Amino acid sequence: MMTKLIMSGRKSYVPLDNRYAERVAVTCRVRYIGEVPTQPHQGQGLTKNISVSGCHVISDQPVTRGTLLTLTITLPDGLPQLVLKSTHVVWVSGCQFSVRFMDLNRDHRKRLQSFIWKSISHQTVSNQRTRFRLM
Repeated sequence: MMTKLIMSGRKSYVPLDNRYAERVAVTCRVRYIGEVPTQPHQGQGLTKNISVSGCHVISDQPVTRGTLLTLTITLPDGLPQLVLKSTHVVWVSGCQFSVRFMDLNRDHRKRLQSFIWKSISHQTVSNQRTRFRLM
């Protein structure tokens, strides 16, 4: 939950968001299918951004928040499609949604991280938030 702090007429400040991984604005083809038979979601679309913890998708069909999906992402790295099971829909607005990768194996994480590092540029990274978090 984000809150604004206003201190006696000074500019308002917004604390860091809850993302633990940098997202890079990149467009990749994606297909998805619901993992739960009672929630038969299926469609395709494009990623708006992606990170090792999740991605934002613009799709042709709406999904329901809380749904578990299997995503098949075509990264433009020349390797086979990336099939990610157990992605959790955490945000929905019309036919756009964001998912969190719940069960990312080591190989998928390494491939995504490598792709993200190669894709980072001033144009693909948001200037709206802090890049590093001190823990």
